[in-house]
Amino acid sequence: MPNALAQAVSEQADEISEVLVTGTRRSGMAVSDSPAPVQMVNAEMLAESGSPDLMNAIATQVPSYNAEQRGSDMASQTLTASMRALSPNHALVLINGKRRHITSNVAAGTGAAAADMSFIPSSAINHLEVLTDGAAALYGSDAIAGVINIILKDDYQGGSFRSNISEYTDGGGYTTNVQGNYGFGSDTAFVNMSLEFEERATVTRSVVYGPAECIMDAVECMNRITNGTPSGYSVSGAYRTYLQRDAGMVNHPEYPVMNHVGDPPEINRIASFINAGYEINENLDLYAFGSFGKKRAESLETYRRPSQDGGYDANGDGDRNDITADGTPEYMINKYPAGFNPMEKSEEDDVSLTIGLAGENNGWMWDLATVYGSNEMDVYTTNSMNFTLWNETGQSQEDFYDGTYWAKQWTTSLDASKEYDIGLAAPMTFATGLEYRKDEYGIKPGEPASYYGAGASSFPGYNPATNTGSYDRNSYATFLNFIFVPTNEWLVDVAVRYEDYSDFGNETVGKITTRYDFTDAIAVRGTISTGFRAPTLGEGFYSAVNVGPTSASPQLQPNSAAAAELGFGAGLQPETSENISVGLVFTPFRGLTSTIDAYQIDISDRIQRGSFSFSTGQGTNTITGRTTGKYNSQLPDPADTNGDGTPDATFNEALGKALVKFGYIGVWNDPAAPGGSLDPSARASISVSMFNNSLDTRTTGVDWVTTYNTGFDWGSIDWTLAANYNKTEVLSAKAAPASLGGATMYSLSSLSNEETNSPKYRINLGARISVGDFTINLRENIYGPQYTLSSASSYPQSVRDELDLVTLGTGLYYKNQINELYMTNVEVTYTPTDKLRLSLGMDNIFNEYPDKTPSAIWNYNEERYANTSRAYLTGSPVGFFGSRWFAKLGYDF
Repeated sequence: MPNALAQAVSEQADEISEVLVTGTRRSGMAVSDSPAPVQMVNAEMLAESGSPDLMNAIATQVPSYNAEQRGSDMASQTLTASMRALSPNHALVLINGKRRHITSNVAAGTGAAAADMSFIPSSAINHLEVLTDGAAALYGSDAIAGVINIILKDDYQGGSFRSNISEYTDGGGYTTNVQGNYGFGSDTAFVNMSLEFEERATVTRSVVYGPAECIMDAVECMNRITNGTPSGYSVSGAYRTYLQRDAGMVNHPEYPVMNHVGDPPEINRIASFINAGYEINENLDLYAFGSFGKKRAESLETYRRPSQDGGYDANGDGDRNDITADGTPEYMINKYPAGFNPMEKSEEDDVSLTIGLAGENNGWMWDLATVYGSNEMDVYTTNSMNFTLWNETGQSQEDFYDGTYWAKQWTTSLDASKEYDIGLAAPMTFATGLEYRKDEYGIKPGEPASYYGAGASSFPGYNPATNTGSYDRNSYATFLNFIFVPTNEWLVDVAVRYEDYSDFGNETVGKITTRYDFTDAIAVRGTISTGFRAPTLGEGFYSAVNVGPTSASPQLQPNSAAAAELGFGAGLQPETSENISVGLVFTPFRGLTSTIDAYQIDISDRIQRGSFSFSTGQGTNTITGRTTGKYNSQLPDPADTNGDGTPDATFNEALGKALVKFGYIGVWNDPAAPGGSLDPSARASISVSMFNNSLDTRTTGVDWVTTYNTGFDWGSIDWTLAANYNKTEVLSAKAAPASLGGATMYSLSSLSNEETNSPKYRINLGARISVGDFTINLRENIYGPQYTLSSASSYPQSVRDELDLVTLGTGLYYKNQINELYMTNVEVTYTPTDKLRLSLGMDNIFNEYPDKTPSAIWNYNEERYANTSRAYLTGSPVGFFGSRWFAKLGYDF
């Protein structure tokens, strides 16, 4: 085995607890001696989690780590994970110590674009090293919350085969996963290969669609709408119009449960990895590793009612209220008379390759490597239509190619370290290095029909006039690292790092980490560090139109001319952080280890999406189909199009002028102008959003990890307790530029949600019982409470009286509370031979679900024209799907 691959190759599984390569550049560091909090997770622990994917498997072992789908639209098709309730972008992923490239799929709401670990087969992993501490001084940008270092298998004899199936007991989510690993070679050269296939079906817990209940009893529905409305909250005759024009939804094949937005996507995935090494001589090794993967995902979006396509202007007079020769109103000429369920589909390719040389010369350990990674995603909208094309021509295709986005990263680095005897208790370790990285990002346009006018309903294509382009940047870095051991009990680790970026300038960060062992059983450790995160190019240049059934939101590029026109300056700047942590390590006797680490992370200029209202208020006006309008035939404006004496909408003049100037919307009576129009069904609200350096936050918390191994005459029990408590505070939020005339960038409720939308704590309890050929793995995962706020202003007092209300400023909100969840998991494994393993298990055996929408809200919306279809609150890391059984087979050869 090449002996210089210390960072690129791991020790054997039974020695994992003794070897550490993450969080320190001191060779031979044992985990129990680490000055920084590092949790080790081996391949067996991942396999025994029962989770269908790598990120959820990690989450069962590391309580400060949460896997979740963030955002909507295409963002829901890439699973992300966060550490310490921060952004997924704040955790750095390494493979064998080398930076992993990020996904091109930018979450429109959060900007999350971290490494997509679904392209890493679990069968390729020897173990993980999870550093839960700020480490930007060691590894550069992104390592604010921590680092996940995935150490690949290097076995060169034999292999393994694994297969598992699973399904939710309440139906749906059937998953098949098959993977294998094989290695060959000798002591001086090896190749280890892994391959994984997975098919995962969607799962739904949707209930009766609100408008569908209205259609069932239109008279009662109108009585509820008219009489159950709070004083001063106007309801126009538009709902009677909807009831007439949407009657065809009763013919939908899934009526009345036809709205499935928010369900997880259907996924087909292939992932492969190869790891290789060759000992050129006793002082020089060549290594390489790389991956290739493909993923296809498809998800249902919000159901579109028949009335929402607006009909067909058959005589071309610009008014769709005319009656055709057969007596049909033009507004009732629908492409989908029963409405339709658009789908968003992606086809994704992911590639990476690392090649390096590692050696030793004159006491210097050095490592020269180059790493290339790319991720490309083709985006489609299917089973949909273009409302504008239908309104104008009576024709529209159903499937659209929306465009492609891609991200590439190429990193070349040289690291070197040497030990010097300077008269201390142990030699001083000096490490230094250089790094060059090139990042690229781009969006390719969709076909014209996907973005013309309203574009493909649900996900308009990328318009070459406003949304597409290619972008790149270069960065250079250098670091110095000194590790001193003044006494046998005391270690001090000091590092400083300088990085220079071609787009925003330079950053210098540093850290001091220390550990003092009072006895063999008790030690104290701590870190003071600064860090930073460079904005991803996706955050800086992603642009799209995000639409819903009654809303639309163009997302501007922060680094665009339009953003500068609105007063946002020179675009995104880096986030900066200050991290303080202190911990205790207890090893009172053999078999028992316990660590407690408290931390505080302050992040300045945190990147978040801000939203500004352009127009509101037209959602309650009767649909007319007329082409009047100041800005666009499809946009609400102050005109009184329905003749009720009340302006249709309020709007922000400055924002509207900028949208027109830079082609995001068309001009009066010109829907074919650059940028076209927005979705004509987006009548209730139209807003503009963009990422910006807007928040300063403070996150404080405690990690507690305890393991205890007990042996008995009949077998053994390995006990685990891992817990995390976390609290985030918004210290300040930047106001919108004065040019927007007092527009609000963040509501008080959205700022509150930043603090409360993640579980307050997590506790993982585990007992692994081994008796002869049987192993019983018991796990209890406890998730603390969390909540978000929603406006209560539109509900009558009788409803408010039943809600948990919160007043912020002049606004009244109610809590969407998800209470504490207890998830009990069990797995039984039978090992009849040294090579064969059979397992059966169930996660969440008591079929726990998160809380439902507050009953007062649900009852009020029931049989009203409301888009309710999902009974359970979203946002919980455990989802809303209930218990899941699984069966696994493993064979080693």
